Amino acid sequence: MIGGIQVALDEVGGVAGGRPIELVIEDSAGSPDQALAKARQLIERDKVHLLAGVILSNEAAALRDFVVEQQIPWIIGNAGLPGLTRDPNMRSPYIFRVSCANGQYEAPFGQYAYEKLGYRRIVLTALDYSAGHDKAGAFGKRFQEAGGEIVGEVYAPIDTQDYGPYLQRIQQMDADAVFAFYSGGDAARFVPQYVDFGLADMFPLIGSGDTVDENILAEQGEAALGVVSVLHYSPLYDSPENQKFVEEFNARYNAPTGQFSYQGYLNGRVIVEALNATDGNVEDTESFLQALREVQFVGPAGEFRFHPESQGPVIPVFVRRVEELPDGTLGNVVIDELGAVDDLSY
Repeated sequence: MIGGIQVALDEVGGVAGGRPIELVIEDSAGSPDQALAKARQLIERDKVHLLAGVILSNEAAALRDFVVEQQIPWIIGNAGLPGLTRDPNMRSPYIFRVSCANGQYEAPFGQYAYEKLGYRRIVLTALDYSAGHDKAGAFGKRFQEAGGEIVGEVYAPIDTQDYGPYLQRIQQMDADAVFAFYSGGDAARFVPQYVDFGLADMFPLIGSGDTVDENILAEQGEAALGVVSVLHYSPLYDSPENQKFVEEFNARYNAPTGQFSYQGYLNGRVIVEALNATDGNVEDTESFLQALREVQFVGPAGEFRFHPESQGPVIPVFVRRVEELPDGTLGNVVIDELGAVDDLSY
């Protein structure tokens, strides 16, 4: 995500609205308490004009009240805690999000799984924490509304090493397919174990794009082939803007792009656009907030804008399938587009 932000700043030479942009990076270590301590440090000691980033929802929840009290614009780069933009009692004029709310792209995929993929009975499996329940729940709700049946739910703790007991439970269910949300190292372990357990021959695996993220595809190997997933980005999306972003990121970091570098890019780009619109006068908080609300541009995945009520992003939703690419690597090939989806739509 930091790399994505840096690419956005590099595109304008680190200057927007006539003012240089200084990127001050602090590490929360995945701890809500440390995230809040670092936010206090950045605002009270370093006198930053705005906050960006934040990976985890529990960190975002810890920061929420302090940021609002300090009246600091905050552009969230990843944390998908739904209430931050969806709940009228939790959202704030100071809070924006460029990524998505948990469930925002999974919900339309639930309807797609019934109407286009033809599934009628599905098992939900996910990591046993708030995002896992939010994402699986949004998919399941829309799948049921379309006419489908959720025949079972299996949740596994974060950092599970052996998924055997959970896969055995799935094996005993009568289903057409399995919807999964796993991420990071958990996804790197879950998908190969799913195949090794023989479940891929019984139930096609579909899921949230996190489950087959570009950062872990090489580790998952052939086990990931054919997995159909949903996400708001793919490095293989065919647009001039995306090709430019992929080339810039690869040139700078010699690494593949993915949803996190993409979200980082949006984080930086939104800041640049708002600074340009206000001639760099970030000290006029109300004008800067209004400029943020009005940000609109064509980014790597298409048009980007904020929803006027939630201040969450209106995102493109892509259905992707893991395929072997001509160079022998694996990638998420876009096979369908579900249109623009806002975070109040589910």
